[in-house]
Amino acid sequence: MPFFDFKCEKCGHQFNLRVSNEEKSRVKCEKCGHPKVVQLLSPFFSPGSKASSPISPRLPGPGCDGCGNAGMG
Repeated sequence: MPFFDFKCEKCGHQFNLRVSNEEKSRVKCEKCGHPKVVQLLSPFFSPGSKASSPISPRLPGPGCDGCGNAGMG
């Protein structure tokens, strides 16, 4: 079973949980028990992956806010 990241819409608590795809819709916040949680997008990582791999492009760093080169390349 995969791990998924969730965030509670009520209290804002973020947590990850090992749950099947079928059970994702029934997840409740582990802190307050609220039934409305959203699944967060999680970066994929594998021990053999490389940051400079063509399938995992580098994202602009924090110093590239709105620069003219953003999205070029």
